[in-house]
Amino acid sequence: MPSQPTTAERSREPRSLLAAARLCVLVDGGADARDFEDRVAGLVSAGVPLLQIRDKNLPDRVLLGRVRQALAVVQRQPTPRTLVIVNDRVDVAAAAGADGAHLGASDLPVTAARAILGPDRLIGCTAHDLAEADAANAAGADYLGVGPCFPSTTKAFAVQADREFLAAAARLPLPVFAIGGIVPQRLPELAALGIDRIAVAAAVTKAADPEAAARAFIDAIGTVQRRA
Repeated sequence: MPSQPTTAERSREPRSLLAAARLCVLVDGGADARDFEDRVAGLVSAGVPLLQIRDKNLPDRVLLGRVRQALAVVQRQPTPRTLVIVNDRVDVAAAAGADGAHLGASDLPVTAARAILGPDRLIGCTAHDLAEADAANAAGADYLGVGPCFPSTTKAFAVQADREFLAAAARLPLPVFAIGGIVPQRLPELAALGIDRIAVAAAVTKAADPEAAARAFIDAIGTVQRRA
């Protein structure tokens, strides 16, 4: 029987897994718990390294249940396991025992989220310009989501991020995920800016076969990395 990880090893695990992650998939909780579990299981099976549970409509108790479902699915998978992050809801992330939370501009500041989650869980931040990216980095965020890079079918944005900002964000000393309208064909353009991590939603979750779509992204990321 393999030995159990030590406390120090467990505290390092989320950040070591984050360092290796190149794809984040945003998943809503949906209306049906069984369907949600099946979708998460498919994405985990595809090898998605980071899942962000994002649902602004579910009641708190239902959202908490969905996050716990996702964690249960992940705990059944072989290593390396998939990270589970909760969008916006630091309280739900803490209560469920998720790997962390992702913060937008109107959410809690990083310092307040850290006080709730503790030092070992991950905190991500969305940044739409370099000032926001620098502030999140200075406050101790573990990773950034930057964009929107392209027109998105999930969220409407008045403007897209300029390429100078994206290239500057890529030089910051923390993982940076491009967000907004990303499809596999656009990965070389992002790689040219220095960004080799992406976060997607509808391009995977609304596909006819989400598991196959996730695998296609993972394969495309690998192809771009080999060419670099």
